[in-house]
Amino acid sequence: MTTPLVGTVTYEICPLQSKEEYWQAVHMHVHSAARQHVKLLVFPEYQTAHLLALMPVMSHAEAVAYLDSLTEEYVEGFSKLAREHQMTILGGTHIVKEGDGYVNRAYLFYPDGRIATQNKVHTTPEERNVWHLKPGESFDIFETEVGKVAILTCYDIEFPETARIVADRGAELILCPSYTDAAAGFYRVRYCAQARAVENQLFVVMSGLVGSVPGVEQIDMAYSQGAVFAPCDFPFPANGLLAEGVLNASMVTTAPVDLHALQENRTHGNVSPFYDRKPDVYAACASANILP
Repeated sequence: MTTPLVGTVTYEICPLQSKEEYWQAVHMHVHSAARQHVKLLVFPEYQTAHLLALMPVMSHAEAVAYLDSLTEEYVEGFSKLAREHQMTILGGTHIVKEGDGYVNRAYLFYPDGRIATQNKVHTTPEERNVWHLKPGESFDIFETEVGKVAILTCYDIEFPETARIVADRGAELILCPSYTDAAAGFYRVRYCAQARAVENQLFVVMSGLVGSVPGVEQIDMAYSQGAVFAPCDFPFPANGLLAEGVLNASMVTTAPVDLHALQENRTHGNVSPFYDRKPDVYAACASANILP
């Protein structure tokens, strides 16, 4: 049986002349992944925000409303690509109206036309105070051809509890679409993503935006590197790195995700952090106010 491949897109934002140019870039990455027989492809956080490059300078309120107006086109475009290439595609995240506000929502497009969504739960200070985005309130697990996946968007991955919750619910892969505008943000997400793979003995697939769009305040610069992480233990590489792209380069990076190897790691690894927690001790410490 062939081990399925996952792909992570490092997507370049740049000045745009038309929506067609945007979709050409998206298609290029999907076609590249299809040629490599990728079964699950992950685009970055704020994937559609690149389209702000087509508009005059906007306030944040105007920007979120504009992006929401593109929802139907976004959904139709990525749904068509998933069907045509028989590939499950995480189309990054997209700002969409929910109730009386807006959320940062990841969309998972299946080859059979189904669509699953996951709102970002931990909004950053900028998302809360400038974009005025509402946080999500739960995490879901999604069945895919590659395995059971959860989606922790960017800042979500920086909270160990999130990954433990989805791991306890059966997640074998965590998909982490991200947008970081500087090196410090990128390394926070990257190192936390790798830590979550070690702590929970699962795979983490990280994607990100790179490049710049001068004059677009909401998404003017981006810094990232796609990567796929595994536990730093048998039978995986000692550094836990299955694949990584080139820093700040637009590309698709692929890696095999072998669920049998993951089970071997959980059963025969040198350490078993997935199983060796001490919840009773943690609860006792918390109730004694030893932990904040």
